[in-house]
Amino acid sequence: MHMNLEKKQYKLLYYIFLAVFFCITTAQGQNTNNRNGMKLSDLSVSEPASDVLPFSILDLSSVEKGFLLPKMTTSERRNIPKADLQQGLMIYNTTIDCMEFYNESRDRWLNLCGEIEPATFVIQNSKCSTIQIEGNYFEGVFLKERSNMIFLEVSVSTPGRYTVEATAYNGTEPNGYAFQGSGIFPDAGNYHIVLRGSGTPIKGYLRDGNGAPTSSGDEIKFVLNGKTSSCVINNFVEKESLKYKITHINPVGKFFTGVNMTDPKSGNLEATISNITMGGTVEINTLDNNGIRFSGRRALTNAEIAAGTAKIILRGQGAPVVPRNTPLNFFTNSHVQVELGQSPDFYDYTVPIEPLTVAFYCANAQYPISHEGVFEYNVNLTADHKIHVPLKVNATGRGELTGTVEIEGIGYGNQTEKIEFTSGLIDFVFNNLRDDVQNVVLTPKVGTGKPTVSNRNITVKMKLISKGAHDYDASYPPELTELDGCNYDIPVSGAPVQYEVDWSRARVIGKLRPYKPTFLTGPNQIELPVKVIFPGEAVIETTNPVNGITYKGIRTLTDAEVGREVTMVLTAAGTPQIAEHYTMELLGNSVGNAEQRGTVVVPVLYRPMVILASGSSAGFRVDDGTKAGLFKNPAYFGPHGIVKVESVTVVSGNHSTANNFIAALRNNKVDIVMGSLNFGFDRDKNNALYEFLVNKRGAAMIVNESDGGHAANFINQLAGGGNASISLQSTFHTLVNTNDPLLVGPFFDVRGRMLGEDVSGRIINNLPSSYIRYDADPTKCWVVRHNQHAFVYVGDSGFFKHTVFGASGSSSNATFATGSGSKGNSSAATYNSHFTMNFLAWAIDYVQRNTDDHYYDHH
Repeated sequence: MHMNLEKKQYKLLYYIFLAVFFCITTAQGQNTNNRNGMKLSDLSVSEPASDVLPFSILDLSSVEKGFLLPKMTTSERRNIPKADLQQGLMIYNTTIDCMEFYNESRDRWLNLCGEIEPATFVIQNSKCSTIQIEGNYFEGVFLKERSNMIFLEVSVSTPGRYTVEATAYNGTEPNGYAFQGSGIFPDAGNYHIVLRGSGTPIKGYLRDGNGAPTSSGDEIKFVLNGKTSSCVINNFVEKESLKYKITHINPVGKFFTGVNMTDPKSGNLEATISNITMGGTVEINTLDNNGIRFSGRRALTNAEIAAGTAKIILRGQGAPVVPRNTPLNFFTNSHVQVELGQSPDFYDYTVPIEPLTVAFYCANAQYPISHEGVFEYNVNLTADHKIHVPLKVNATGRGELTGTVEIEGIGYGNQTEKIEFTSGLIDFVFNNLRDDVQNVVLTPKVGTGKPTVSNRNITVKMKLISKGAHDYDASYPPELTELDGCNYDIPVSGAPVQYEVDWSRARVIGKLRPYKPTFLTGPNQIELPVKVIFPGEAVIETTNPVNGITYKGIRTLTDAEVGREVTMVLTAAGTPQIAEHYTMELLGNSVGNAEQRGTVVVPVLYRPMVILASGSSAGFRVDDGTKAGLFKNPAYFGPHGIVKVESVTVVSGNHSTANNFIAALRNNKVDIVMGSLNFGFDRDKNNALYEFLVNKRGAAMIVNESDGGHAANFINQLAGGGNASISLQSTFHTLVNTNDPLLVGPFFDVRGRMLGEDVSGRIINNLPSSYIRYDADPTKCWVVRHNQHAFVYVGDSGFFKHTVFGASGSSSNATFATGSGSKGNSSAATYNSHFTMNFLAWAIDYVQRNTDDHYYDHH
């Protein structure tokens, strides 16, 4: 721009000076002098004489001669002392064959021919090493001015025009190619200029086996405005042209519709090339397709040249327009011998564009699904009924999110109309600010169905539908993709249900057991007669849990049932903890009539228990005579007794051998063993009793004063070891005053009371620490209980004898009473029956809580 402006200025000055100095006068062969100026003529102009024009100081007229300025070369002109230079001084410069004048404001000579004086400039030594040569150079391959270039920096002392030539030499001979650049330096200073190459290298150079050049190559010599520069650089020309082939292309990362290739989420391509013939710069590029293109360019390393293979990263530009795998032709700069009829080679590769992919957030606290508007029974939906669905966009694209409520059936209580929601066709895009989570709004389709249920939820099933590129341009074939999403429940209000419950006719079904989940002992239900007044979804349930139990029933009351009585079934849930009769308060959701609230008594009972009374003499067994009435007393044991057990069965007999004992346990599925006179401790029976207590987790109370050695062995065996022994000691036994379930039981508080013997007794010496003592006298150890297993040992075979045990009534119904012992204080009351009844209550609870109910099924 600067150069063109100067040329225009020079041209204007040229015409001004022509007008001033070469005016032709009409006077013929005369000189006219006056105060206005001078007019000269050589009479070659046949015009009437005229005066000097008012604006002219010198008027020359001729058609045969010209006006001659002083002639000098540029060097001669430079000899004029600078102090003598005046504004407007003119000469004719024979070096450039043009008139020049001095411009004082610019401090330079300007010419009238549009030419600019040559600049004075050099390549400084420090800049010579920074010169860059770009492009590939091969023997016999013509240079391209757009890719074969030299970049250099020069230092200008005198502004003006410049021409730089850089010629390649192989030794002393030019090697067939050169670089050239020209222009104008408007001012002094440093400038970066570009020289473009032309010509064809005549001779190339070899590389060694490692791919390294064997020489420095050509010398590039520079000529600056006709003067040779001292700067010389080298350029390596390959002996042969670079040739290679693309063997395969792999994606590195993914490519997404509408996402620019420069985005961090977008990937690149990696091209593997092989059959590399020599060093050079690899260039690979494509044309545009689907809005994208790829290119890659870099020099090969010596190692890659030696290996003959390399990987080139191809970076993309643009953004995919549609989600469709995009075929591209990858062109290379591998040398093509056109003279042999070869055509440019390319590699076909289809770039995969990711289809639309999302992740549904069905239960995400940060991004929950929600809805707007009130959904009412039999009321049409409007645009105000919206569902907000958060989706994690994993791959961008276009698609439609739908939500559908399917038809359930016919008649009241069923969803009888299909309801459809849609987002319409929308773009799913990345959003870094929300971790790529996009909120999609569903609205009802025009003319869609309405809710036909009330007081319960309708379920919207979501689905993402995409047809690929077809969603962008209908000319593409549909590529249907469907992705099932979340199920979302929306409550529907309106049309209240109404009914009446006949609480007096409630029926309890099933058997609830302490410590057992209701589903294990069920079905545990309550049946309620219900008269239907208005159809809808009836719900009756407990207001609060009682003893760990709740009841709930749901039934859809239909149009056909209006005016009729139906049965509502409430199912129990939970795990009872205590055996008792419980009053469950139930409440229904009937609307518009009296509150449907009522109570139902539900029993929680211990399961049926089997007791084995084992001993050689019936009179000494716990079930003999009147004592048997204790187990049959419904006030003691039964559904309404102190111990609320479904039933108690006592099996009695002499099981002195281990085999008889084991058979009695197995055949009767015994839960509790009550051993008495001649129970018969020995090694085998000890093992059988150990299995019963430890693995079956049954309970046992053994009153014994014989087989002392074997009895002591069992006490040690159950303790896991010990040195217990048994010795004779007959006396009364006062119980300790501690809070123990056998002392403070449901039948009587026997703390500090006396237990008695019939004739004689035995005490335990060196009792293991895993046992609990009940004697108040620390020197006596007559009655004990294991602290983990349900085992009680009493050192008297006659502990259950009627006189010392105590029972009143008959064998079918008796109550416990005090007895009297024959040893020690024989006049004192004994509480053997009270202690035993507390043990049985505790043992039944222990068995219910701990025993494997299916033990005998697999043993």
